[in-house]
Amino acid sequence: MNFKYLFLALAFAGVFTSCEDDDDDNGQSASGKILFSTTVTNPSGDSGSGYLQAISDFGGGVNYDNKNAIPLGFGSYPCVCKSGNIYVFPDYMGGTELKLKRYVLNDMHQLELQGSMTLPANSSAAIVVEANEEKAYVCCQSLDLIIAFNPKTMKEISRIDVSSLRNEGVSAYPGALYIRDNILYVALEQYNSQWMPTENAIEMALYKVSDDSFIKRIRNTSIGICGPTRPIDNQSIFEDENGDIYISCVGSFGYIPGLDAGIARIKKGETDFDASYKFNLTNTKVDGLSCDYLNILAKCQYTSNGILYAYGYAIGLDPENTNTYTARTGAPVIVDLYNKTIKVIEGLPHSNGHGIAMGVHKGKIVYGSANDEYNGFCTYDPKTGTVEKRVITVTGFPSFFYSFEK
Repeated sequence: MNFKYLFLALAFAGVFTSCEDDDDDNGQSASGKILFSTTVTNPSGDSGSGYLQAISDFGGGVNYDNKNAIPLGFGSYPCVCKSGNIYVFPDYMGGTELKLKRYVLNDMHQLELQGSMTLPANSSAAIVVEANEEKAYVCCQSLDLIIAFNPKTMKEISRIDVSSLRNEGVSAYPGALYIRDNILYVALEQYNSQWMPTENAIEMALYKVSDDSFIKRIRNTSIGICGPTRPIDNQSIFEDENGDIYISCVGSFGYIPGLDAGIARIKKGETDFDASYKFNLTNTKVDGLSCDYLNILAKCQYTSNGILYAYGYAIGLDPENTNTYTARTGAPVIVDLYNKTIKVIEGLPHSNGHGIAMGVHKGKIVYGSANDEYNGFCTYDPKTGTVEKRVITVTGFPSFFYSFEK
């Protein structure tokens, strides 16, 4: 098996099937405070196109095609920062237009390009975090590189090379980024040539935001998990109300026994992993899941009070389908970080690995879904427990969602 493309399928939501045709599109909108992206793949499955659009109507089963969308690189998600800046990446596996683009919603709630910055070739750029109005970071994962830039001008400021932090036989491979207390936290995946971890260890590198100087590398083997962050999901590292950082670790995606997925923590005021917090998916039975255990949390959305909504990926959910790319192996779940429990949201369909968009809209949790009946979005109301399927449908696989109407 080519693990590079398996890695794309699991870590970068590349599910390679053709999309259904939609001839009854209605309610199209070129503006709105709701963003979503879809991916349309070629029959070969190893390439395709992404599309991002803003809409105003989220409900009633309205169908949206990609006529009013802007293009995205294949295999990556947009990043929306607290400032309102929307970053769009080039094709994750390469491509011709190697630019990071910054958009905003203008006064008409339309996506408006504000600037772009050329990225190095074969960079696999995937994550942006903003330190302030004049400094942000973009992660160029395949190059073991992080570029600091000015969001206003989209000009490069400096570079952080993490290649010296590679362990033997692997690449450091920086994953998702997070900033707390003026410290940039960089997840280090430490993948081998097959894009897989080789040991149950989690590592991160810490840098001063003020001057990009190296602070230290942190490492833990006692927690028993590896693969810190899902590299294109900026929500796979987040902070709760207590100021504690949580890191969703993907392990080996369930393919190598002993290299496990789970959740790690760095407590407020500390800069090392909390060795007392152990949350391993391999031995956490999931309430309502037919196969008991999850392999990874493929998409995350933290809300409050220790509650994390996620798409849990489990190979055992579709055991008869040996095609990793098309299997319906994603289950909507609720994760209690404080009590270390997981339960399935009953009534929501299983999805393939690419239809796992997640977000919050008007208090409801939004799940993208590519299931046996349709490609579109579902919702879950945390207050009532009510689920609504097929809220809207889309052309392509629903891979990203963000609403400015929380």
